[in-house]
Parts: sequence; structure tokens; C-alpha cells
Amino acid sequence: MVIKRVFNNNVAMVTSDDGAELIVIGRGLCFGRHAGDVVDSSSVEKTYALCESTANDARALDRLSSLIETIPVINLAISEDIVEMLREELDVNVDDAILIALADHITLALDRERKGVPCDNPLLLEIQQFYRKEYGLAGRALQIIKDYLGIQMSDEERGFITLHIVNATMPQRADRLIVSVQLVRDVLTIVSDRYTTTLDDTSLPYERFVRHLQFFAQRALDPKAGQAQDDVLFLIERNNYPKAFSCSEAIADHLLASYGVSVTDAEKSYLAYHIVNLLGEPGPRA
Repeated sequence: MVIKRVFNNNVAMVTSDDGAELIVIGRGLCFGRHAGDVVDSSSVEKTYALCESTANDARALDRLSSLIETIPVINLAISEDIVEMLREELDVNVDDAILIALADHITLALDRERKGVPCDNPLLLEIQQFYRKEYGLAGRALQIIKDYLGIQMSDEERGFITLHIVNATMPQRADRLIVSVQLVRDVLTIVSDRYTTTLDDTSLPYERFVRHLQFFAQRALDPKAGQAQDDVLFLIERNNYPKAFSCSEAIADHLLASYGVSVTDAEKSYLAYHIVNLLGEPGPRA
């Protein structure tokens, strides 16, 4: 492996023998070494693949460099253990990209904990409710941190780590993920109000509905993702399930007013379909 860029004494970007761009970590790995030098592979403790877009983007590499320079090696090790735990527990691919972002967050969070700076997470209840599995895994992540450093992080920080886990399995920009949590909360409130009922958040239909809303929010907030466009299904749902469709129209009106999101007719039909599955409605009119 040949060094392409030295981040600090312990971390470097290298080119492997097969031409892949990698981040390698090892205690004292880069001491006295520079770009172009060969790295002894026996000194490498951890290896992470860089996505092609990052490896070829000078600005992205500069940002990565500034991040790595401020992250203690032990926090990278903690993040690695957490990522490995996630890969074992989740039936999805967990991208290496989460590692640096998670290590950076842990570094900042630990600094707050040590200084006694309170951390407010206004979406904690929604995170606990909408991402139960991921919140449970975030609890295990906090235990990993405690095992390493003896520091028990707060529930608020657990909520933020949950979002990192969600983002690793449903990739989207961090700011959009936070907005998507708010959007899902708003939709559930509209459905509950229009049906004058308290939704059973322990039921399987509720869990399925929330999962649909999470992916819907991702499509709605990211123009590149693209909303569904099959208007025929929309017409079928509109004629057969007027109450659910009226509710989906109310949701669309709210999203346009509050988030600037224009919901397609097909997406309205899918919302109506899931609302019917959640709460029921008399069968199609004769």
C-alpha cells in the first residue's frame, strides 16, 4: 500500500495494490512517513474503503482530513465496534461512510458530557416511537461507549445516535432526516385528528404505516428520489375510499403549506391505501 495522503500519525489514505482508495488506521502508522511512502500492512489495524466520489473530490477529502484530525483514535475504534454490531443486527448493508460521521458525533457528544453541557433533543419522543429497533441498537451503542470510557451518555444523545443509524440504512442528508421525522409526526397527527381516534402505536398496521411514511418522506424531501407517478391507482383509491382519500388530501395540503412539498396523485393514493390498512373503511361504494 502506498500513502496518498497523511491525516495524522495514526491515519492515512492509501492506494492498495489493486488500485482501491482506502483509509487505514494503526498506532504510529504514519510517523515519519509522507505521501508516496509504502505502508507496512502488518502495522494496519483497521481498513475502510472510500467511495469513488469522495476519493476523487478534493473538497470532500479536505473535509474528511479536518474531521479525522480532530477525532481521537479510541473514538474511531468505538465507532468501528458500533458499525460491526449494526452489520450483525440489521438485515441491510451498512455503508462505511457512517464510521467517520458517527465517530465525529461521538467525539462532540463526549466533550459535551465531560463538560456537563446539557443536550436538548426536541424530537426524542418521535425518534423513540418511529425508530424503535434503531433506538434499541443505539442503546447498545451507548453501552459500547461506556465499556470503553466509563461514560454513560444521555437519552438525548441516544436519540441522535439513532438518527445516525437510520441514516446508515436509509441514506439521506442529515438535515432532511430530521425534517422527515417532523413530517411523519405531522402526518400521524392529521390522521388521528381526522379519524378522531388514538392510533395504536403497538400494532403491526401502525408499524407498517410508519415505515411507509418514512420512505414517503424520503421521496418527498429529495427531488432526486422521485415520487410515484401512477395516476391510475390514484383514481381507483379516490372512488373507492373517499374518507381515506380526503385524509390524504389534507396531508398533501399540509405538506405543501409547511414544507413546500407538492405530493403527486399516486403518492396520495398510496397514503390512502395505507390509511385504510391502518384504520379500515367501509368497502367500495356500489
